[in-house]
Amino acid sequence: MLDPEDYRDDLVQLGMHKVAHQDVTLVDHMIRACTILQDMKAKEHVCLAGLFHGVYGTEGLHNDNVDSIPEQRRTEVRGFVGPRVEQVIFTFSVMSYGSLGKSFRRVIRPGGTPELKDRRTGADIPLEREDYLDILRMKLGDVLAHMPEQVGHALVDLPTEYAGFWTMAAEYLGPDALNTWNKYTGG
Repeated sequence: MLDPEDYRDDLVQLGMHKVAHQDVTLVDHMIRACTILQDMKAKEHVCLAGLFHGVYGTEGLHNDNVDSIPEQRRTEVRGFVGPRVEQVIFTFSVMSYGSLGKSFRRVIRPGGTPELKDRRTGADIPLEREDYLDILRMKLGDVLAHMPEQVGHALVDLPTEYAGFWTMAAEYLGPDALNTWNKYTGG
C-alpha cells in the first residue's frame, strides 16, 4: 500500500512545502487527499495522482500559472510518479471544473461519455470513461480534504456548499466512495 509520507521529500523537492493552501501547507493538503482516496479504496495510481494533484496548480489554486507549465517541470514530476500518473495529474490541473460537472451529467446516462475541457484553451481533453471516473474520484478526495477538521476552522466548507452534487457523485462512484463521503461529512 502506498505510504504518502514516503513522497514527502519529493513534494518538498518540488517546493510544495512553500505553498500555502488555506490553513495548511499544500503538502499537508495533498497527503490528506491521498489518505482520503485510500479510505475510498481508490486504485493505487489514483491515490498517487491525488498525492501530487496540486503540483501544477488547479482551477481553484494558483490558476494563473497553469498556462506555463514547463516541460522540465513535467519531466521532474514524471520522475517521481511515472508517465501514466503524471498525465492524470496534468489533466486534473488543466481541466475546467464546469466541464467536470457537465461530464458527470453525461456519464451517468447510459452510454454517456465525458466531455472534459481544458480551461486554458477550451479544447476537449480526450478521456475514456474510466479515466474520467478516476479524475472525478480524485476531485471528490480533494473536496473532502478541504473539510474542516475541527469546529471553527477557517476553511470554506466545500462539501456542504456543493453537497448535492458530491453526494450524487459519491453514490455513483460506489459504496466505498459513499462510505468515505459519509464518514467525512457526518452522513
